[in-house]
Amino acid sequence: MTITERRVKSVSDTRHIKQKYDLRRIVEQDLGQPPVRSGRASLYKCPFHDERKGHSLAVWADGYRCFGACDTGGDLFDWLMNYRRLSFTEALTALGEQPQEMQAVRPHIHMTTSEPPPQDWQDAARQVVAIAEETLWSSAGEPALIYLLEQRGLTAATIRHARLGYIPGDFREWREIAGLNVPCGICIPWFAADVLWAVKVRRASGLPKYVQIAGGSTHGLYNADSLYEHTVALFCEGEFDALLVAQQAGELVAPVTLGSATARLTARWYGMLVGHRVIFVCYDRDTAGKRGTKRLLTLSPRFRELPVPHGKDISDFHLTGGDISAWLRFCVSEGVKTP
Repeated sequence: MTITERRVKSVSDTRHIKQKYDLRRIVEQDLGQPPVRSGRASLYKCPFHDERKGHSLAVWADGYRCFGACDTGGDLFDWLMNYRRLSFTEALTALGEQPQEMQAVRPHIHMTTSEPPPQDWQDAARQVVAIAEETLWSSAGEPALIYLLEQRGLTAATIRHARLGYIPGDFREWREIAGLNVPCGICIPWFAADVLWAVKVRRASGLPKYVQIAGGSTHGLYNADSLYEHTVALFCEGEFDALLVAQQAGELVAPVTLGSATARLTARWYGMLVGHRVIFVCYDRDTAGKRGTKRLLTLSPRFRELPVPHGKDISDFHLTGGDISAWLRFCVSEGVKTP
């Protein structure tokens, strides 16, 4: 067997292993029964930043994430390696798996794939997007529309272009639509090259605030199509920031996002950045944002940190009177990191 064949087999094996185990049960072995449950998530005080108040660590069957101070997250292997401090091989052994043929490749780091979701999932998710869009512009969607217009600073044209939608209901409720379980809240579809990679839902309250409909890809790049139109890109931390930049300065840069500061840029999307002379990174000013920025800056000298002039993020900057267009026009023309 060649090295490449062993790597492919190893990645396939790790996927199979992760599908065999419910991470919630693994975490229960370490942290006990969850004090709070929210939908399909078990919530705990986060052990990674010694949380005293609240329950910021959300654990699902296939992954975990802290929505508090440390913003850490990952999958089954990340939990075993970060919480139990095991090596990859030790993690396999702890699960009762055979590590002999899998030691050369660690999961998801260099071998992360960015394949689109299955077509049947995309077809079902498109139905969800269409229903949510229609609802947002109806009387039932008025609260969500007002939130997007007034609290997020988006225009009606931006909302329609992004195909944002709304599934009405309490933030703790889920709806079954086209065979998919959909949380209630504002729907944010991730389209690229006519492929629907994911649908995220921003819930009105509770943790986690953003929930992705199961079955979509977790390795997409939001607004990736805009990269074809520019030679300067801007990595934002979230979708609403990216939409604001597109709305206010879309003629200057291609605003994209991985969806969070902890998400990793994969080979598929990095390849689309080859022709970009400058790639700015404007993440939030918190610890997670700083770590995410540092990770991107290590990829190439073309990545440059670009903090907002004031406020905690792009949305805050805009809503407190900041001029996104003037700020970015100066930065792009001068080629500097900060104005």
